[in-house]
Amino acid sequence: MSWMGRLLSSVGIGAARVDTLLARDQYRPGETIDARVQLIAGQVDQRIDGIHFSVHSRLAPKQHAKIAHCTLAEGLTLKANTVMELPVKLALPQFAPISSGPIESWLHTGLEIPKALDPTDIDPIAILPTSSQQAVLDALAGLGLEQTGVEIEPLPSQSRLGLPFLQQWHYRPGEGAELAGVEQLSCAWRPLTSGLELMMDYRSPSGQHYHHALLVPEDNGTKLKPKLRNLLTSHNLTI
Repeated sequence: MSWMGRLLSSVGIGAARVDTLLARDQYRPGETIDARVQLIAGQVDQRIDGIHFSVHSRLAPKQHAKIAHCTLAEGLTLKANTVMELPVKLALPQFAPISSGPIESWLHTGLEIPKALDPTDIDPIAILPTSSQQAVLDALAGLGLEQTGVEIEPLPSQSRLGLPFLQQWHYRPGEGAELAGVEQLSCAWRPLTSGLELMMDYRSPSGQHYHHALLVPEDNGTKLKPKLRNLLTSHNLTI
């Protein structure tokens, strides 16, 4: 590459661009993202030290985490005025947070180019609940509980749950709710091989706190609402 070509490349003039083409923009935890990454060359040849593809989720207003990543290629040369396309498949982890309220996720595709501005591409995606997660959300709503917020709680690396964080859902009884003994409720789940473990913490109007755990298989569906009603009205402390 001539000195003029190196100069143009280093300031981003005539440099390579990257564009990620998605088959769809909605996924569920455990599903595989299927995409194509296009490298669009500029006016000069460019060496690409690495092509990186990752999924990020926002944990707080100024904090996000990389929840999955892969390297597509390393040490290649993109010829001037050409287009290179690479397929990519990346599985979402089972603990991927559900898109709700301030919780959002996106794909980041980046090129690592020596002595140049590194091109990137950002693509928002929606992470939808699995069948067992949706069953929990539907059952809580069916009991008359209104969602008041959702947040991510980072966990220490030695946590017994084996997860980097928990997504917590907060509720309070709405008008006509069937759970007179619940003033506030928070729940989170831990993914299992088939279904999830639902962990609940709630406070009664008298100020007492209760903790319950419930296994929710993928096919629980219609049976979950009465189970939750019985559990949340029993006032028996369980861990």
